[in-house]
Amino acid sequence: MSKVVCKTLMCNDGVLGLNGYQYLLDDEDNEMEFDSKEDAIVFLLDNGETMNWIEEWVEFETITEKRKET
Repeated sequence: MSKVVCKTLMCNDGVLGLNGYQYLLDDEDNEMEFDSKEDAIVFLLDNGETMNWIEEWVEFETITEKRKET
């Protein structure tokens, strides 16, 4: 089963793209995985992001079991 992760080129300090993609991480610094893009969007909205910000800055990547193993 595939999962979805969120990534952005905007760093916490507002700099764009210099450090590559920043992934949404959990409290243990693991990539947060969602069952769907919609679940990820709901999480972001529930945690203070706006739909405009999400549409402009967030990319969603579908990952497979194979990627998780590497």
